[in-house]
Amino acid sequence: MNRPITLYMDETGNRHPDKKSDKSRDGRDWFGFGGVLVKGEHNDEARGLVAAFLEKWNLGENKPAHITDMMAERQKFSWLERVDQTTREEFWADWRKVLCQAPVMGIGCVVNRPGYVARGYWEKHTDPWLLCRSAFDITVERAVKIAKLEERKLHIVFEQDPGINETITGYFENLKKNGLAFDASNSSKYAPLTQEDFAQTLGRIQHKPKSHLLLQLADSYIYAMSRRAFEKKFWLYRHLRDSKKIADFALANDCLPHMGVKYYCFD
Repeated sequence: MNRPITLYMDETGNRHPDKKSDKSRDGRDWFGFGGVLVKGEHNDEARGLVAAFLEKWNLGENKPAHITDMMAERQKFSWLERVDQTTREEFWADWRKVLCQAPVMGIGCVVNRPGYVARGYWEKHTDPWLLCRSAFDITVERAVKIAKLEERKLHIVFEQDPGINETITGYFENLKKNGLAFDASNSSKYAPLTQEDFAQTLGRIQHKPKSHLLLQLADSYIYAMSRRAFEKKFWLYRHLRDSKKIADFALANDCLPHMGVKYYCFD
């Protein structure tokens, strides 16, 4: 196979269907898992864009660009609340430029948590991790399909968390060994891959800290794709859309039903 392609993954929202909705997410209660695909030959360029942004705004390794903190102007970004509007606009223009110029493609799976429960999935499958696994499997399968188009190996890097590292790695190993567990008749329209496809295309999986440069891109991308499901005019998503940085706009139309961003359990 040619040079590899890597899927940098992050989560947004609550991964457990049995947890009560956060009041701050009233009307837009999602779980999203995904991020950005980066070809091996584009890694340095993408990293350089993020690094330059962090350097300009004096954000070191302990101040990663975390989109919800940035937007809320809290924690490491509370200083944004104190600067003038011109400076704030310059900050956001710079980050938007990084996201829209980086040689990456946004991909992921966004689950409507209330919709998941309403469809009876929680009653039928009471494993609280199944929602998370479904989002992971769907995203990775679509990334594998994109990798296969260019005959590339697909590696995965996800944001580490001691409580979930082994679980996510287990999802990955299960795909390589057993393939998808979705009902074949229900998923046939999405041209599901075989176990052999996963075994041949998937390479390695690693977990890295939040400060990893390309995971900072993944964080903003999966948030934008998730929020778009409930707020179609969300400004950041529209910029990514117009720059053709989301799989839905970067791929050929015939690829979209089974390679674009998956919105799961929405009406």
